[in-house]
Amino acid sequence: MENFFKIDLKVVGARIRSARRELGLTQEKAAELSFITGQFWSLLESGRERASINTYLQIAAILGLTLDDLFYDDAMALRVHKSFSYEGLLADCSDYEKAILSESLFALKTILERNRS
Repeated sequence: MENFFKIDLKVVGARIRSARRELGLTQEKAAELSFITGQFWSLLESGRERASINTYLQIAAILGLTLDDLFYDDAMALRVHKSFSYEGLLADCSDYEKAILSESLFALKTILERNRS
């Protein structure tokens, strides 16, 4: 049986690199924000290493992506063509989900503020 869920690490790495560059982050800064080493970040971008799901989640959060964006072609294409708005993202969320997202955004903002220097 063919493996329909095979992940090409080089493609994932290229997506990570592209998103990082779009944000104007160096590998070192992105790695620091993701709590991994610069060397490991470099290996991920080149597709020579794989990360844990927790690390991929952290990387996706730092880059403003989802795991679908990192791993699947169609999700990346759809995201590029959608008009981005926070209201649209939150439209179908419950109050509880909005509270979780708000707390997560606040925590991420705090991390970014600490690392501006």
